[in-house]
Amino acid sequence: MEPQPPVLDPPAPASRPPRWGLGDFLVGVFGGYALASLIAALWYALSGDEELSLAGQAVSQIGLWTGMVGASVVASRRKGAGTLAEDFGLRGRWSDIGSGVVLALAVQLLVLPAIGFLLRPLLGAPEVSGPVEDLLDKAQGLAFAGLILSVAVGAPIVEELFFRGLLLRSLQRRLPNWAAVAVSAVAFGIAHGSALPLDAVVLVMVSLTVFGAILAVLAIRTGRLGPSIVAHACFNLFTILYLALTG
Repeated sequence: MEPQPPVLDPPAPASRPPRWGLGDFLVGVFGGYALASLIAALWYALSGDEELSLAGQAVSQIGLWTGMVGASVVASRRKGAGTLAEDFGLRGRWSDIGSGVVLALAVQLLVLPAIGFLLRPLLGAPEVSGPVEDLLDKAQGLAFAGLILSVAVGAPIVEELFFRGLLLRSLQRRLPNWAAVAVSAVAFGIAHGSALPLDAVVLVMVSLTVFGAILAVLAIRTGRLGPSIVAHACFNLFTILYLALTG
Protein backbone atom coordinates (compact mmCIF):
# COMPACT_ATOMS: atom_id res chain seq x y z
CA MET A 1 0.00 0.00 0.00
CA GLU A 2 1.50 3.27 -1.13
CA PRO A 3 1.98 6.00 1.52
CA GLN A 4 -0.49 8.81 1.27
CA PRO A 5 0.81 12.38 0.97
CA PRO A 6 0.36 14.43 4.11
CA VAL A 7 -2.75 16.52 4.33
CA LEU A 8 -1.78 20.16 4.56
CA ASP A 9 -3.89 22.78 6.23
CA PRO A 10 -5.09 25.48 3.85
CA PRO A 11 -3.07 28.70 4.12
CA ALA A 12 -4.50 31.28 6.48
CA PRO A 13 -6.17 34.09 4.58
CA ALA A 14 -4.03 37.21 4.42
CA SER A 15 -5.30 39.93 6.67
CA ARG A 16 -6.67 42.86 4.76
CA PRO A 17 -5.14 46.25 5.44
CA PRO A 18 -7.42 48.58 7.38
CA ARG A 19 -9.50 51.01 5.33
CA TRP A 20 -10.23 53.54 8.10
CA GLY A 21 -8.62 56.92 7.77
CA LEU A 22 -8.90 60.69 8.03
CA GLY A 23 -12.50 60.67 6.82
CA ASP A 24 -13.50 58.65 9.88
CA PHE A 25 -11.65 61.12 12.09
CA LEU A 26 -13.53 64.05 10.53
CA VAL A 27 -16.83 62.21 11.01
CA GLY A 28 -15.98 61.92 14.70
CA VAL A 29 -15.05 65.61 14.96
CA PHE A 30 -18.11 67.03 13.21
CA GLY A 31 -20.47 64.40 14.58
CA GLY A 32 -19.24 64.88 18.13
CA TYR A 33 -19.44 68.67 18.08
CA ALA A 34 -22.82 68.59 16.35
CA LEU A 35 -24.19 66.23 18.99
CA ALA A 36 -22.69 68.30 21.81
CA SER A 37 -24.21 71.50 20.36
CA LEU A 38 -27.61 69.85 19.92
CA ILE A 39 -27.62 68.62 23.52
CA ALA A 40 -26.58 72.06 24.79
CA ALA A 41 -29.36 73.71 22.76
CA LEU A 42 -31.94 71.28 24.13
CA TRP A 43 -30.66 71.88 27.66
CA TYR A 44 -31.06 75.63 27.24
CA ALA A 45 -34.55 75.19 25.84
CA LEU A 46 -35.74 72.84 28.57
CA SER A 47 -34.06 74.54 31.54
CA GLY A 48 -34.59 78.16 30.53
CA ASP A 49 -31.15 79.00 31.94
CA GLU A 50 -29.11 81.78 30.36
CA GLU A 51 -25.87 79.97 31.15
CA LEU A 52 -25.17 76.29 30.69
CA SER A 53 -25.09 74.66 34.11
CA LEU A 54 -22.47 72.19 35.27
CA ALA A 55 -24.85 69.30 34.59
CA GLY A 56 -25.58 70.68 31.14
CA GLN A 57 -21.86 70.95 30.38
CA ALA A 58 -21.37 67.35 31.51
CA VAL A 59 -24.17 66.03 29.31
CA SER A 60 -22.92 68.07 26.37
CA GLN A 61 -19.40 66.67 26.88
CA ILE A 62 -20.81 63.16 26.79
CA GLY A 63 -22.31 64.03 23.42
CA LEU A 64 -18.88 65.03 22.12
CA TRP A 65 -17.31 61.85 23.44
CA THR A 66 -20.08 59.77 21.90
CA GLY A 67 -19.20 61.13 18.48
CA MET A 68 -15.47 60.49 18.95
CA VAL A 69 -15.80 56.99 20.36
CA GLY A 70 -18.62 56.11 17.99
CA ALA A 71 -16.55 57.06 14.94
CA SER A 72 -13.62 54.98 16.21
CA VAL A 73 -15.76 51.92 16.94
CA VAL A 74 -17.62 52.07 13.62
CA ALA A 75 -14.37 52.58 11.70
CA SER A 76 -12.79 49.58 13.41
CA ARG A 77 -15.75 47.26 12.87
CA ARG A 78 -16.54 48.25 9.30
CA LYS A 79 -13.07 49.00 7.95
CA GLY A 80 -10.56 47.34 10.25
CA ALA A 81 -9.84 44.27 12.33
CA GLY A 82 -12.92 44.82 14.47
CA THR A 83 -11.15 45.48 17.76
CA LEU A 84 -9.92 48.78 19.16
CA ALA A 85 -6.88 47.03 20.61
CA GLU A 86 -5.64 45.79 17.23
CA ASP A 87 -6.67 48.76 15.13
CA PHE A 88 -5.77 51.62 17.47
CA GLY A 89 -3.62 50.11 20.22
CA LEU A 90 -6.18 50.44 23.02
CA ARG A 91 -4.39 48.20 25.48
CA GLY A 92 -1.94 48.58 28.35
CA ARG A 93 0.33 46.98 30.89
CA TRP A 94 0.81 47.52 34.61
CA SER A 95 4.18 49.11 33.88
CA ASP A 96 2.37 51.88 32.02
CA ILE A 97 1.24 53.32 35.35
CA GLY A 98 4.76 54.18 36.50
CA SER A 99 5.92 55.57 33.17
CA GLY A 100 2.73 57.59 32.78
CA VAL A 101 3.02 59.19 36.21
CA VAL A 102 6.68 60.10 35.66
CA LEU A 103 5.94 61.61 32.25
CA ALA A 104 3.01 63.66 33.56
CA LEU A 105 5.15 65.06 36.37
CA ALA A 106 7.97 65.89 33.94
CA VAL A 107 5.59 67.77 31.65
CA GLN A 108 3.99 69.68 34.52
CA LEU A 109 7.24 70.57 36.31
CA LEU A 110 9.67 70.98 33.40
CA VAL A 111 8.07 71.20 29.97
CA LEU A 112 5.22 73.62 30.65
CA PRO A 113 7.38 76.08 32.65
CA ALA A 114 9.94 76.00 29.83
CA ILE A 115 7.26 76.79 27.24
CA GLY A 116 5.96 79.66 29.36
CA PHE A 117 9.48 81.03 29.76
CA LEU A 118 10.23 80.86 26.02
CA LEU A 119 6.94 82.53 25.06
CA ARG A 120 7.06 85.21 27.75
CA PRO A 121 8.72 87.84 25.49
CA LEU A 122 5.79 87.47 23.07
CA LEU A 123 2.85 86.74 25.36
CA GLY A 124 3.83 87.93 28.81
CA ALA A 125 2.36 85.80 31.59
CA PRO A 126 -1.34 85.39 30.71
CA GLU A 127 -3.78 83.84 33.16
CA VAL A 128 -4.96 80.52 31.74
CA SER A 129 -6.66 78.82 34.68
CA GLY A 130 -9.75 81.03 34.92
CA PRO A 131 -12.26 78.68 33.22
CA VAL A 132 -11.07 75.70 35.26
CA GLU A 133 -11.27 77.69 38.50
CA ASP A 134 -14.81 78.78 37.62
CA LEU A 135 -15.69 75.14 37.01
CA LEU A 136 -14.21 74.14 40.35
CA ASP A 137 -16.24 76.84 42.11
CA LYS A 138 -19.42 75.22 40.77
CA ALA A 139 -18.35 71.64 41.49
CA GLN A 140 -19.07 70.68 45.09
CA GLY A 141 -19.57 67.26 46.67
CA LEU A 142 -20.73 64.69 44.13
CA ALA A 143 -20.24 67.22 41.33
CA PHE A 144 -16.54 67.44 42.20
CA ALA A 145 -16.25 63.65 42.18
CA GLY A 146 -17.92 63.61 38.77
CA LEU A 147 -15.50 66.26 37.55
CA ILE A 148 -12.52 64.17 38.68
CA LEU A 149 -13.91 61.11 36.89
CA SER A 150 -14.44 63.17 33.76
CA VAL A 151 -10.97 64.71 33.55
CA ALA A 152 -8.98 61.75 34.93
CA VAL A 153 -10.86 58.84 33.34
CA GLY A 154 -13.28 59.84 30.60
CA ALA A 155 -11.28 62.50 28.76
CA PRO A 156 -7.94 60.61 28.70
CA ILE A 157 -9.47 57.39 27.36
CA VAL A 158 -11.64 59.07 24.74
CA GLU A 159 -9.05 61.58 23.55
CA GLU A 160 -6.19 59.08 23.41
CA LEU A 161 -8.33 56.65 21.42
CA PHE A 162 -9.37 59.43 19.05
CA PHE A 163 -6.18 61.48 18.64
CA ARG A 164 -3.38 58.97 19.29
CA GLY A 165 -5.39 56.02 18.01
CA LEU A 166 -7.61 56.85 15.03
CA LEU A 167 -5.98 60.11 13.90
CA LEU A 168 -2.31 59.30 14.51
CA ARG A 169 -2.47 55.85 12.93
CA SER A 170 -4.41 57.22 9.95
CA LEU A 171 -1.67 59.80 9.43
CA GLN A 172 1.08 57.19 9.82
CA ARG A 173 -0.31 55.33 6.80
CA ARG A 174 0.21 58.43 4.65
CA LEU A 175 3.07 60.40 6.22
CA PRO A 176 6.44 59.83 7.89
CA ASN A 177 6.20 59.35 11.63
CA TRP A 178 7.54 62.82 12.43
CA ALA A 179 4.89 64.46 10.24
CA ALA A 180 2.13 62.26 11.68
CA VAL A 181 3.21 63.27 15.20
CA ALA A 182 3.25 66.96 14.27
CA VAL A 183 -0.15 67.02 12.55
CA SER A 184 -1.89 64.99 15.27
CA ALA A 185 -0.34 67.20 17.97
CA VAL A 186 -1.51 70.41 16.28
CA ALA A 187 -5.02 68.96 15.94
CA PHE A 188 -4.97 68.09 19.65
CA GLY A 189 -3.87 71.60 20.57
CA ILE A 190 -6.50 73.27 18.38
CA ALA A 191 -9.21 71.06 19.85
CA HIS A 192 -8.46 72.53 23.28
CA GLY A 193 -8.92 76.17 22.39
CA SER A 194 -11.11 77.88 24.99
CA ALA A 195 -12.86 81.15 25.75
CA LEU A 196 -9.76 83.01 26.92
CA PRO A 197 -7.96 86.17 25.80
CA LEU A 198 -5.85 85.65 22.69
CA ASP A 199 -2.51 85.51 24.51
CA ALA A 200 -3.83 82.88 26.92
CA VAL A 201 -5.35 80.84 24.08
CA VAL A 202 -2.02 80.82 22.24
CA LEU A 203 -0.16 79.68 25.37
CA VAL A 204 -2.68 76.90 26.05
CA MET A 205 -2.69 75.67 22.47
CA VAL A 206 1.11 75.68 22.16
CA SER A 207 1.48 73.89 25.50
CA LEU A 208 -1.05 71.21 24.62
CA THR A 209 0.38 70.80 21.14
CA VAL A 210 3.76 70.00 22.70
CA PHE A 211 2.08 67.65 25.18
CA GLY A 212 0.21 66.01 22.31
CA ALA A 213 3.46 65.47 20.44
CA ILE A 214 5.01 63.81 23.50
CA LEU A 215 2.00 61.52 23.87
CA ALA A 216 2.11 60.66 20.15
CA VAL A 217 5.79 59.70 20.33
CA LEU A 218 5.01 57.56 23.37
CA ALA A 219 2.16 55.81 21.53
CA ILE A 220 4.38 55.10 18.51
CA ARG A 221 7.33 53.81 20.55
CA THR A 222 5.20 51.46 22.69
CA GLY A 223 2.62 50.48 20.08
CA ARG A 224 -0.20 50.90 22.57
CA LEU A 225 -2.24 53.64 24.23
CA GLY A 226 -1.84 52.54 27.84
CA PRO A 227 1.14 54.80 28.66
CA SER A 228 -0.37 57.87 27.00
CA ILE A 229 -3.73 57.32 28.71
CA VAL A 230 -2.06 57.17 32.14
CA ALA A 231 0.11 60.22 31.40
CA HIS A 232 -2.89 62.16 30.12
CA ALA A 233 -4.98 61.16 33.13
CA CYS A 234 -2.29 62.16 35.63
CA PHE A 235 -1.62 65.43 33.80
CA ASN A 236 -5.30 66.38 34.07
CA LEU A 237 -5.61 65.15 37.64
CA PHE A 238 -2.53 67.03 38.85
CA THR A 239 -3.88 70.23 37.28
CA ILE A 240 -7.31 69.93 38.89
CA LEU A 241 -5.99 69.00 42.31
CA TYR A 242 -3.41 71.80 42.26
CA LEU A 243 -6.03 74.42 41.41
CA ALA A 244 -8.47 72.97 43.92
CA LEU A 245 -5.92 73.09 46.73
CA THR A 246 -4.44 76.51 45.90
CA GLY A 247 -7.55 78.30 44.67
